[in-house]
Amino acid sequence: MRKYSNALSVVGTLVFLSSFSLAQSNPKELLDSSSLKGVQPAALATTTPAIQKSFFGADFLLTNLIWPGTDSLHRIATLGGLRLWDDGVKWGQVNTGKNVYNWSQLDSWIAMAQSQHLDVLYTFGDTPQFAGIIPKLPVHCLTPSAYSCSPPTDVKSDGTGTDANFSTFVTALVTRYKGEIAYYELWNEPDCSCYFAGTQAQLVRMGKDAAAIIRSIDPKAKILSPSGHVWSMTTWFAGYIQAGGAPNFDIVNMHMRGTGALNETPEAFLGTYANIEAQLKINKLTTRPLWDSEHGIRRKEPLPDPDEQAGFVAREIALRAGLGIARQYIYAWDDTSPVGLQGNEAGTAWDTMTKWLIGHSISPCIASGTRYTCNLDNGQIVWDTAQSCSRGTCTTSQYTYPTTYKYKTDLEGKKTALSGKTVSTGYKPIFLTAR
Repeated sequence: MRKYSNALSVVGTLVFLSSFSLAQSNPKELLDSSSLKGVQPAALATTTPAIQKSFFGADFLLTNLIWPGTDSLHRIATLGGLRLWDDGVKWGQVNTGKNVYNWSQLDSWIAMAQSQHLDVLYTFGDTPQFAGIIPKLPVHCLTPSAYSCSPPTDVKSDGTGTDANFSTFVTALVTRYKGEIAYYELWNEPDCSCYFAGTQAQLVRMGKDAAAIIRSIDPKAKILSPSGHVWSMTTWFAGYIQAGGAPNFDIVNMHMRGTGALNETPEAFLGTYANIEAQLKINKLTTRPLWDSEHGIRRKEPLPDPDEQAGFVAREIALRAGLGIARQYIYAWDDTSPVGLQGNEAGTAWDTMTKWLIGHSISPCIASGTRYTCNLDNGQIVWDTAQSCSRGTCTTSQYTYPTTYKYKTDLEGKKTALSGKTVSTGYKPIFLTAR
């Protein structure tokens, strides 16, 4: 259970987004930065349970894959979980014909995950050609095929039908990887017709069948809700719950990465989170764990400076940890720079954050002007959103730190003694400790 299910307060009126329609192709038009102003978590006396290694998850892609992932210091990435999506193992890529399966790529991913002691989250999506139809325009399915967003043809729009094609695949998948795939995400981003062009009744029926199969074959496996976004909470997600989807999953799963103004700064996530939590309360789902299975710098809004890339990643992690989100997955570790973390400063920042957080508890990060502080049981993480970095030089402001602290550590892991009454803070977080 999350510590802060009902504990967010906001300055002004919380935006419920009820006036927005379902995002299909350009969700950044639906929200702008004005809807997020003043959204901050309240200061709380309690802290999260100790952060586990499992909190640190990542997607990997097949393009330029390096396994295991590494940072700029050539250290192996500290990860607890692997999410499978966009890596050659979607339904239509494995189930290439009726009762025809190619498991080789998925076998490879499972073996790689096991070599690094990672648990595996498998994401359903991509209806194969034999099981679907090409949707009528203006709907376009995203890759890998023109059929991938089609609902199976053996599930009618009202949810009736045999659902044999999907059920057969789920049965084969779970039987083959019982005890090896720990988590199943019921569908990737069905709030966009580009990923699912069917009805809520069809999606709920497929989820119901998948859940029954998973729970019967591998009772230890846990099931995630289909992943959506903040802009579709009152439309798609509410509709899924109203159509009977809640019993299908154990874990609420959202993609908390926004677009445009919703992802220009890591702190925009706080508005996203507040709106998601508000809707989970309405739908009586606050007792279930909440995961963020896709976030990170977007290709459309890349940060040009490596130091800012590192700071962005570190701040995203601290903010999510502070709010008690059980898991977060970066998308994607080995994506093309500057989005990915492979071999660069952002990867180093990630690994440094694991050292600061794993085994420790953290309170929500609190803003005082442009400066954020996150209190841990053994120190304090600090940064200043008003600062920036360019070509190896970062601007700073002075922070009067609590006298308890004697040392600071930067995102490359360099630890130095504090002197005087203030310390320089910038775009990149630092960690203050007593020893």
